[in-house]
Amino acid sequence: MKILLVDDEILLGETLKELLCMMGHEVFYAPDARRAREILARYGPEIGLAIVDIMLPGTSGSELAHWIRRTYPHIKVICITGYTPIPEPEPCGGGVPVIFKPFSVEELRPYLQ
Repeated sequence: MKILLVDDEILLGETLKELLCMMGHEVFYAPDARRAREILARYGPEIGLAIVDIMLPGTSGSELAHWIRRTYPHIKVICITGYTPIPEPEPCGGGVPVIFKPFSVEELRPYLQ
C-alpha cells in the first residue's frame, strides 16, 4: 500500500516511515501540509492511506485531513496526536480514527490492509 505520512516531528516521521517500509509499504513523508498537498497532487490516486498529525505548522492536521477526505475520498485517513485530551471530540471528522502517540505498530495494523 502507498501511504502518506504527515508529521512535523522529523525523527518520529522518519522512524515510522522506515518501519512501514520494512512492512512492505511505500511511504511518502511530509513534514507539513504544503508538502503533503504536493505529494497528493502527484501521487493522490495511488495513495491508499494518510496518517496525519493533528498539530502541524501552518495548516492544521485536522484541516488537512478534512481536505484529503473531500479531495481524495478513496484515501483512508488516520489522525495521530500526542495531545490529550484532544481539543474536540472528532478533530478530523466523523469516522476518522485518532491514535495517540506513542503508539505501536499493532495499533496501526488494522488500517494497513
